[in-house]
Amino acid sequence: MGGTQNDHSSTPGVTPERALELLWQQAPDFAFVLLDAAGRITGWRGAAEAMLGHGEDEVIGQPLDIIFVPEDLALGLADMERTVALAMGHSEDDRWHVRKDGTRIWVAGSLVALHEGDRHVGYAKTMCDRTNLRAQMETTENRLDHAHDALRGRDVFFGRLTHEVRNALGPIRSVTDVVERRGLVTAELTMPLNVVKRQVAQMERMMEDLAEVARFGAGKLQLVKSTFDLGVDLREIAAVVTPDAKAKLQTLEVLTPPAPIRLHADKARVHQIVFNLLHNAVKYTPRGGRIWLHCTVEIDQAVIKVSDDGQGIPSDLLPVIFELFTQENPHQAQGGFGVGLSLVKDLVDAHQGFVEVRSDGKGRGSEFTVRLPLRAPSMEDASGP
Repeated sequence: MGGTQNDHSSTPGVTPERALELLWQQAPDFAFVLLDAAGRITGWRGAAEAMLGHGEDEVIGQPLDIIFVPEDLALGLADMERTVALAMGHSEDDRWHVRKDGTRIWVAGSLVALHEGDRHVGYAKTMCDRTNLRAQMETTENRLDHAHDALRGRDVFFGRLTHEVRNALGPIRSVTDVVERRGLVTAELTMPLNVVKRQVAQMERMMEDLAEVARFGAGKLQLVKSTFDLGVDLREIAAVVTPDAKAKLQTLEVLTPPAPIRLHADKARVHQIVFNLLHNAVKYTPRGGRIWLHCTVEIDQAVIKVSDDGQGIPSDLLPVIFELFTQENPHQAQGGFGVGLSLVKDLVDAHQGFVEVRSDGKGRGSEFTVRLPLRAPSMEDASGP
């Protein structure tokens, strides 16, 4: 009976180390680049030579800058990629790289910072050529521009609703002000009066968010655009949120390129977008957690990312996270009803940008990515969507 069954015992095995070496030699679609701690190339494996045109003997000891396009080098993005990887463990970017012959390819890349114990010893970068998908992405993105047309009636209704609710809140706020000014507040009434004031302020904030959503849907949201340094403004926004983060013993880290990122957009709306994302990160990250705000440039887009190691987002919620009133646990909403992320998406759409979210599930953090055009189309200095 010995010959009637498949016998794999004589097949020589392969160690994990040998399997990794074979992968580097034979991977047809992935390039593997190893760097020392200073960012100089020490290994050039897999499809690196076929993808980028350089032989390994040509690039050993060179900085990885040789594959970055000039405009990204001018912004310091090669160094920024390593800075983010060192701070967060890894950095992921989709961008144009340049081959030895000068042609450009669209590359999806991931850079991992390598540590031996507590010592940083280098980096490993994986790259995949995705040039053929770039045109398909742009076609799909263009089709999304018309996605809100069917929601106009809903937004008009919400516009009227927020107007009426704010009208009703006005007298309540006025009465509390009169009571305080006339010294009618006794020790017994101080706490109830403060509760009323806090709730009125919270309702007014939520109504303003909902009104912004309605304005966008009704085509009444106007953008007043100017050119500003995105990195400077991100630090200003983070400073506003920092006290809330410190109150929860959270670490909020801001990472921006050394060179200015000149963004032509509605500055106040960009502040609104980033504040809402940071506010959510603080809210849904537990005490002692970490939050990162960082930005880069990919071709003609500014890319803003808000990442955290907080409670994460369930997979069934990811497809609808930007829809109005979406909440995992509405009764635990901590003073909101699911308008913030919908407003973020509307404001990003108004800039002809895109927003996306990624999370590996509950308890594994989340990352929101906002992409905004660096420069506005001609004849659009102040316009709506």
